[in-house]
Amino acid sequence: MKIAMVFDGLQIGGIERVGADYAKILTSAGHDVTIINLRPHLTDLEKEFPSSCHMVHFNYSRKLTPEQYNKAIRMWNWGKYAYPIMSMALFPLNIALRMKSRMRIKKQYDLTIAFSGHFNDLTFVADGFVKSKHKLCWLHGALYSYLLLSDGFLNLYRKIKNLVVLVEAGQHEVFEYNKYLHLNIHQLYNPSFIAEKQVNDREAQRLKEKYGKYIVMVSRIETPPKNPYTLIDAFSLVLNKHKDLNLVFVGDGPDRVKAIEYAKQKGDDISGHIFFEGAKTNVQDYYSSAFMMVQSSEFEGLPTTLIEALYFNLPIVATDCPTGPREILGNNDFGLLCKVHDASDMARQINLLYEDEELYNHYRQESSKRIHAFMPETIKGKLLEILNSITEEYK
Repeated sequence: MKIAMVFDGLQIGGIERVGADYAKILTSAGHDVTIINLRPHLTDLEKEFPSSCHMVHFNYSRKLTPEQYNKAIRMWNWGKYAYPIMSMALFPLNIALRMKSRMRIKKQYDLTIAFSGHFNDLTFVADGFVKSKHKLCWLHGALYSYLLLSDGFLNLYRKIKNLVVLVEAGQHEVFEYNKYLHLNIHQLYNPSFIAEKQVNDREAQRLKEKYGKYIVMVSRIETPPKNPYTLIDAFSLVLNKHKDLNLVFVGDGPDRVKAIEYAKQKGDDISGHIFFEGAKTNVQDYYSSAFMMVQSSEFEGLPTTLIEALYFNLPIVATDCPTGPREILGNNDFGLLCKVHDASDMARQINLLYEDEELYNHYRQESSKRIHAFMPETIKGKLLEILNSITEEYK
């Protein structure tokens, strides 16, 4: 099949990394894949996509999408008037942009996928900015979590009809209260290709020598949803008992400077043990050399970093946030869950893993069992079944 995957930029981030993984699966299955980047100035992760993929850049901002302004209805009393006015004002511009896109991207696709799940790539696919027989969109979480944000998502989902979700939490309730909805929903875990990223033993050893026994959090530094502050607070409590530990953040984001300042406010005795490495492409070296993985998110989709940590048999402490961590770790079966926004509970779980060697080794062993559900071959079979069901329905 000829498949187009549409992204709201190809910056270094979890969604983009997962997209690159799916592009590998699709190309390995013999599909002709085109990557459409709607924010051409964000290209850091382009190199992660297979070289056989066709790259197309087309500038289309979220600000130009009518449904971006649907949330005004909930936010302000005058929103119910502003939304239709904005929709009407943007309508001719979007007609012109659709014509421009079709002139630029002349190929007709069998399937077009809105992969980022943001208003611009969803609109791009839903409103036919490229010619396509079938449409599909990716939800990096549960259906209900998007509908809580804006009815604009629902309007676009109804046009696309075919959805992939990471978790099915709350889905029954959505349809119970929206009986008019007719959506084809498929659940599919994200694959992990972390096994293909070879550990640089010299770099891993350097990290061990530099940071010693360290906790790692790999994520975009942004609140919401990641909330590094709870982890910094928890680490401050842990450090009272275990002064040989360090905390390393791997990732960048709009709250990075704020998080650094927050750590400094804890005093030199604590901030001297907290390090911000910035965005890194060699995350495998950090997983390989770390003592423990901790995640302090307020909400999630299906966090790729937890899956990657499992591959390296790295014991995990993660907030039991909606949604994702419990889907991966079970009821403390493959890692420890803690309460959201509760630094004391997080510190308690970290101390438990540190002090109980038998429990620590138990989770190292259990990780190797859980990772099979996220390996590429497992996901590939399920993905191809989904694609076949979508294309067969309309024959």
